[in-house]
Amino acid sequence: MERMTRKKGEDGIYMVDESVVEHTADGYAGEAINRLAKFENMYEDLVASRKQIPGELEKLRSQGKEKSVTFKELMVKKMMNANIIDLFKMYGLD
Repeated sequence: MERMTRKKGEDGIYMVDESVVEHTADGYAGEAINRLAKFENMYEDLVASRKQIPGELEKLRSQGKEKSVTFKELMVKKMMNANIIDLFKMYGLD
């Protein structure tokens, strides 16, 4: 991934070139805004999945399918999503 931002000084502020952001009548658009939106969409999907998976696991448990491939895959997905969300939080992206 090619980085669009650059650090401005030591105060934690980042900048982007004007070529990746454009001002429109509705706000701002451009490559940088689209990339930010993709990160936000990914985070929202992870959080939604974190809320959905326990219900699916409970349904499989009630059917006695704790040893099924589907159950195991959902457990792995639950752990992976939790790790990714924790990484986002480490970088202040929650």
